[in-house]
Amino acid sequence: MEQAFRYRRFSAEKSLMTCATLPKKPKAQGFTLIETLVVVAIVVILAGMAVPTFQESISDAEAASTRQELQRVRTAIEYYAFQHQNTRPGWDGAVWSTTNFQNQLLMATDLDGAWATVGTAGYPFGPYLSGTMPANPYNHFDTIALSPDSVSFPSADDSTGWVYFTDTGNFKANSTETTPDGTPVFQL
Repeated sequence: MEQAFRYRRFSAEKSLMTCATLPKKPKAQGFTLIETLVVVAIVVILAGMAVPTFQESISDAEAASTRQELQRVRTAIEYYAFQHQNTRPGWDGAVWSTTNFQNQLLMATDLDGAWATVGTAGYPFGPYLSGTMPANPYNHFDTIALSPDSVSFPSADDSTGWVYFTDTGNFKANSTETTPDGTPVFQL
């Protein structure tokens, strides 16, 4: 009898332990529709605040890139003129041309402005720019319009990337855009 009691007692304890250790059925978890809509609304508001900031950053980067490219080419023009007895690039002794301008800045030159590949004997100057002519960050053109003076080309028309004024050696970005501070790109 004692054995039977023990067995029942053990069985009862075992069943109580089993019931006590069974995992409880979890509640349904997740977000309610209202919670989801609130999160979406917050994300939309934050995106609305960030997009204009990104657009302004892109405009600032275009302006800075344009200034940098202008400075790089203007420095190359000045250095070319310094080494070629104040003769500006683009002139071959008879005519102004964009071909002369680009090759005189991108290749090796002699004192008269004739160009050849870098390392050619008798062409000790240059190159003044490496690679290719830079593209205008606003209109993405790398072409150059030569103008004899500012009267012939008074304002930007976006037909080329750059304008080179042969009378002054001034080099400008040919863009009708304005910088974020309101300055016309043509006046940089």
